[in-house]
Amino acid sequence: MDNRTAIIKQPDNISSFNDVYKLQKEYQEALILDNSKPDFIWIGEHQLCYTLGRGSNYDNLLFSLNDAEYDVFKIDRGGEVTCHMPGQLVTYLVLDLKNFNKDLNWYLRKIEEIIIKILGAFNIDCHSRKGFTGVWIGNKKIASIGIGCKRWITINGFSINVDCELENFNKIVPCGIENCLMANMIDYNKNLNTQEVKRIVKKTIEEEFNFDFISK
Repeated sequence: MDNRTAIIKQPDNISSFNDVYKLQKEYQEALILDNSKPDFIWIGEHQLCYTLGRGSNYDNLLFSLNDAEYDVFKIDRGGEVTCHMPGQLVTYLVLDLKNFNKDLNWYLRKIEEIIIKILGAFNIDCHSRKGFTGVWIGNKKIASIGIGCKRWITINGFSINVDCELENFNKIVPCGIENCLMANMIDYNKNLNTQEVKRIVKKTIEEEFNFDFISK
């Protein structure tokens, strides 16, 4: 496969979820209108917020939506409720799957493979789990995946808990999985930092999708 150009954005600041979601939608619509446009990758961190997929069960939110303390977003992706916060690395991929494989199951499994390779670079043994989407260390979930797709142009992506406040997951039923335990990478490798993880995320995505990155 020939290399494909992709714009990559890696902000150092903690970013508003809503601002980045709007940015993704802009790139998705641009690709729908003109598939010669570059794909778009965003790697960064968010302020504390909770997001729900299209078919999410609101019972998995363990607090009232009237509680102004938390930002909650209903967005265009599959999957249940999840949480974003500083110390968790989020990666969004706006890709034209017509250039790869028009198969959403293939795409989800590809993302799982990418996450496993990223953690493997830090000598962290992890695995996918039959019947679920995401990546686990033993019985603890370390990474979550949620995607949307319109005319084979993807949106959203995956999150990896690097060194975040896992207590924030206690306010939800993570991904709709009862008694789901969450984990941080730092618990298994004390010598890593978020910037190094970000570098490996970028490198792995670049290799797995044969991208030539343009920074923006």
